[in-house]
Amino acid sequence: MSPFDSVLRRFEAVEAACNERLPESLKVGFLTLYAFTTRGEPLVDRVAERGPWRRWHDLGVGVLVACGLGAVGAVGWVAVVALTTDVESTAANDPNNMVAIPGVNEFMPLAAAGYVVLGLLVATLVHEGGHAISLRVDDLPIDEMGVALLFGVLPLAAYVKPTAAVEDAPARARLRLFAAGVANNVAVTLLVLLGFVVVGPDTIVDAYLVYFGWLYTPAAPPTAADVATLGVVGNTLFWVGFLNANLALFNALPIWPLDGGKVFRIVVAETVGDGADAPRSVVVTASALTAAVVLLALFGPSL
Repeated sequence: MSPFDSVLRRFEAVEAACNERLPESLKVGFLTLYAFTTRGEPLVDRVAERGPWRRWHDLGVGVLVACGLGAVGAVGWVAVVALTTDVESTAANDPNNMVAIPGVNEFMPLAAAGYVVLGLLVATLVHEGGHAISLRVDDLPIDEMGVALLFGVLPLAAYVKPTAAVEDAPARARLRLFAAGVANNVAVTLLVLLGFVVVGPDTIVDAYLVYFGWLYTPAAPPTAADVATLGVVGNTLFWVGFLNANLALFNALPIWPLDGGKVFRIVVAETVGDGADAPRSVVVTASALTAAVVLLALFGPSL
């Protein structure tokens, strides 16, 4: 047994011991505390029974495809620029600035921590809520649903875990399921843009300049005073909209196991036949190529 395997087994043993002592609604895994329930279906059913959810999720498949194409096009363009021109590395290429942790990410000052956490919670709740509603609309069971807390404190995301019955569901139901989260994130982003129109269209420009304008000028990263100039409404709208948009675009990428990758696999399988070897090889190749382009776009200027 290698030293790594030994450490991993000890780590898993500690996790197992902790889970034995925790209440039924809590569990730990890889430094993350999960607060969850296995009895959330009745609550989701009350929402799923109202509204044209199936039509919305059918439309969501098109929304996901559009977001995926847009995201691939955007990162592809950035990657080409990084390869063909002498682009200098900026704060946007700093690995620290690619994690959504206020105080670590220079674009997310500690003064904005509350707004960032709120934005993350809204984005993940509406995303996973879309998956949960789609499951129940198509009468598919939910295994568990809950919230993940890094180190037991920092909210990471909401999550919904379906049962294995999803694998046997019709292709259209699975397409709706995987597209529902992205569609909800896009809907929230559009609502936020409408909110900016109501409070004043200049507010969104001001917010962008406060948090990202320093990237293009000799100015320093945003301070608490800069954040305060936007007010509660401006900060809330900005981070809810920004994080919903980013979650939608990221999840729409054709990379397994993201939602876009799952939709891509279903489309390929339905086209060439799920029993063939082609679907897996095509999806793996597409995932690897897309991931490589994303990495090149992010780190290309630093190479």
